[in-house]
Amino acid sequence: MDVAEFINNYFTRPVYERTGYNMINTVVYAIIALFFAYLFFKILKRVKVKIDDKFVLRIIPFILLGSTLRVVTDATGDAAAGVPNQFLSNSNYLFGLYGFIGRLRIYDYRFITTTPGIYIVIGMLTFLSLLFFSRIRRMNLLPKFALLLLLPHLLLLIPLMKNWLYTLLVLLLTFAGLLVGRFILRKMKLKPGLTQLLVILSHSLDGAASYVAIELFGGGTAYFEQHVLSAALGTVFGTMFAFYVVKVAFSSLAVLLVETSNDSREEKNYVLLLLMIFGLAPGVRDTLRMLAGV
Repeated sequence: MDVAEFINNYFTRPVYERTGYNMINTVVYAIIALFFAYLFFKILKRVKVKIDDKFVLRIIPFILLGSTLRVVTDATGDAAAGVPNQFLSNSNYLFGLYGFIGRLRIYDYRFITTTPGIYIVIGMLTFLSLLFFSRIRRMNLLPKFALLLLLPHLLLLIPLMKNWLYTLLVLLLTFAGLLVGRFILRKMKLKPGLTQLLVILSHSLDGAASYVAIELFGGGTAYFEQHVLSAALGTVFGTMFAFYVVKVAFSSLAVLLVETSNDSREEKNYVLLLLMIFGLAPGVRDTLRMLAGV
């Protein structure tokens, strides 16, 4: 197998054939993500950006933006599989805006609109925005800028939202996981703050959304687990509820390990932010996708 065939088999084809992740691209993507996370941290420290709870909250709208854009791409359907483009099928929605967007085809399934491309784009947008608003000393505008980009895309999904009962179940399981994680940390003599709780909330959401969408959802759309490790958990235990349980336990343990390390407060906050992103991004995407039924 030559290099071109290797790249095609393990990286290109899984994107365009929508078959999800494999062990090779999972490891490679993780290494790349960790490298850039380390590089970004060094640069942020160099330009004296303070990484605290406020910083974490300012990043969340960018995470929501990436997940929402991903669901908008899902709404364009899959012609090869006979799944209709929701913008063209509902062309009169939002005073004809759906039809206009569908004909533009700017959200069609391609590398930069799907995983991992969309998260690379959002990651770079977030980082460059951080540097810009830090330079002009207006960091308070950072989340507002992200929300300005987020809201129009969220608006595109609102007419499609219908599966509220399943979404409510996801939210109930999410908050149940949060309470369990908080209980675990308190039993370990750790009083969790906002950032610590957000990590558990994010991973509880990811686990709950996967479980409900794959095993309980009856909205006519068949979902499957695309990630290698989570799919393996579902196979071994025979249910994706195991993934939810592991997510709650993992996030609680991860917070405990970070908080009991010898790293500085800013280093801990940055690691907690990364952990939150890895749970919140797929969790919001899966929940929104199920809610919209795309």
